Amino acid sequence: MGQLSETQIKATKPGPKEFFLNDGDNLFLRVRETGKAWVYRYEWEKKPIKLGFGPYPAVSLALARAKAREANTLRASGLDPREVRRQQEEQARVAQLNTVERLARAWHASAKKDREWSDGYAEKVIRHLEIHVFPWVGDRSIETIPPTEIVRCLHRIKDRGNLETAQRVREAVQHVYQYAVDIGALEPARNFVNKNTGGLPPPRSRHFAAITDPEKLGQLMRDIQEYKGAFITRCALRLAPMMFQRPGQIRFADWEDISLDIKLWRCPPEKMKMREWQKRDSRTPAHLVPLPRQAMEILQELYPLTGPSGPVFRSMSRRSEKSRYMSENTVNAALRAMGYDTKEDITGHGFRATARTMIREYLGWDPDVIERHLAHVSDEELGGSYDRTTFLTQRREMVQQWADFLDDLQARKMPAQAENVLQFVRPPVPKARHA
Repeated sequence: MGQLSETQIKATKPGPKEFFLNDGDNLFLRVRETGKAWVYRYEWEKKPIKLGFGPYPAVSLALARAKAREANTLRASGLDPREVRRQQEEQARVAQLNTVERLARAWHASAKKDREWSDGYAEKVIRHLEIHVFPWVGDRSIETIPPTEIVRCLHRIKDRGNLETAQRVREAVQHVYQYAVDIGALEPARNFVNKNTGGLPPPRSRHFAAITDPEKLGQLMRDIQEYKGAFITRCALRLAPMMFQRPGQIRFADWEDISLDIKLWRCPPEKMKMREWQKRDSRTPAHLVPLPRQAMEILQELYPLTGPSGPVFRSMSRRSEKSRYMSENTVNAALRAMGYDTKEDITGHGFRATARTMIREYLGWDPDVIERHLAHVSDEELGGSYDRTTFLTQRREMVQQWADFLDDLQARKMPAQAENVLQFVRPPVPKARHA
């Protein structure tokens, strides 16, 4: 029989330190200034263990004693009450994940945290599942779904011509099934989703549309110069081929990142394309982009309109925080408005390939210098860890030559024969050496 009574428990007042009242059968009432709670105390494998039974009076004296008797029975049977509780809680958690959608969302939350996904990538993954999987099998138990159901989901995507999306959805579903196995919601033998499910052919690799012909590039530069759209958009269009940075870097540039006095644009890690953990690592350096004379002139024209702080390429919409920056479609929309096909002719991202190809071919610069300007790491073994060369001095000279080259292309219509271009291009500079 227990030693405590309801009257005694209610009359007990907390002291400056916590203390325990013994009710027998290893059951104690812990009394603190914050309240009273039941604790079951025992030893397991010669280690003292405390197992909470809940607060008083939410858990009554009678219920706490019943829990203590149950724990004593488990110990008499050779079972650890704490481990039994853990297993019961895990089973209850798994039982709640009784549909494909619930399992998928649980996997997604876990993967986003463990793999440190960016918010944008995480949103893309879950949207693929919401659009292509949940409407068909989301409300069903994962154990009841035959392989053909998953295959149909993938083929619906493929038949619309979105093979790459089908591949990505299959990969996500594969992870969901493995997650279900890992937490005990699915028997391993029922995990039939793998890299061959659906028999999808590998997607065709397509590069971003880019211009590498001098005559066509000259025409594009003249078209950009004559563009009649918004002034901010025109400035972004003029800078994109000149700076050949990723569209996202340009779009999210802030005036605080740009030093007009030293002609340098500092791109912080959080605005670069890299792993989330790298963005948050204080040791990750900013990407430095030297500014040629022509870029400085454009920025100085833009400064009175969007400076001195905040987005360089400000959106004209102020409806939300996201709309502070120019839309990701702005540059491509302007190119289409000028008559260019952004899938076949040129796209905002394609300016990188244009510069990478033509600087090497016509200006003769060392690929390592160009790659650093593109924010690509060294191809050498362990280069990303040990090769931290920035080539800033060389890149200052390179981007100025490139900007001058674009001016030359814009100023005259180039002959069709590529070799004629070399008649007026500056002589190739010596290859840059590693610092």
